[in-house]
Amino acid sequence: MKKLMYCLLMLTVLCALPSSLAASTLKGKVYYSKVLKPACGFNGNVMGKKHTMNEWKHFYQNNQLSLAIQVLCPHAPEISDPNDLLNLYHFLSSFASDSGNVPSCN
Repeated sequence: MKKLMYCLLMLTVLCALPSSLAASTLKGKVYYSKVLKPACGFNGNVMGKKHTMNEWKHFYQNNQLSLAIQVLCPHAPEISDPNDLLNLYHFLSSFASDSGNVPSCN
């Protein structure tokens, strides 16, 4: 019985994980389009392609994502909210230069 409950729990977690990442990516897209796009002057896919997935991951894990964005877009406001940074990380890494993703629309 314990094994069955464990398997059901793991199945639930595995099913919920991709949807939460997709939600985070969508929130990052909305944040970028409302806050950063006017300051930067280019779309999020252009920003994402400035680095690889590993580079975006490195910036996020070392708390340097806001600084990396400032370097690419000097007029961007400083981002200090951890949720906004997480959402931007997922969004930018989804369009990283080595991701192979192409935006469906601009």
